[in-house]
Amino acid sequence: MLEILLATMFICVLFATFYQLFLQKIGSLGRIYADIELHRAARVIISSVESELVYSTREIVLEENKYGSMIICQNIGLRRSVVFYCRNMPNERNKTAIYKSTKIEDRTAGINPLSSPEVSIEQWQCEKINAHTLRLKMQIKITTLGRCKTFVEVIRLCNGCVI
Repeated sequence: MLEILLATMFICVLFATFYQLFLQKIGSLGRIYADIELHRAARVIISSVESELVYSTREIVLEENKYGSMIICQNIGLRRSVVFYCRNMPNERNKTAIYKSTKIEDRTAGINPLSSPEVSIEQWQCEKINAHTLRLKMQIKITTLGRCKTFVEVIRLCNGCVI
């Protein structure tokens, strides 16, 4: 009986000592998960934009809209154009997303979102460094947690040029 009482007291002392540390670790796991989600969302967007620009684009025109940059790509072959842009999500007033619009000659444009509904794009800017290099800057925010991160990518074009 005495051993059980001492063991219970020992467990209570350990629990009281490490309770705050345990809560801090649980909180930091949530931030780590949010950072992983931010990096995953950025990688999906950047890889899609980068693969289109680097390998398939003949000419790139940069324009601005009220949400940031529009990247207009005239592709090699197939008389196809692709536009990457940021706009409000349907039925969401305060959330913006990145969209890819693909237009093949004599057909209607197909529009697909590149960013997930869990994140909002706070900033989307693309600027010309030189005729064959672009700088893409985006700020992504996880809407449920409020965690935000800025990503910058320099994209070197293999087949096209920036007009």
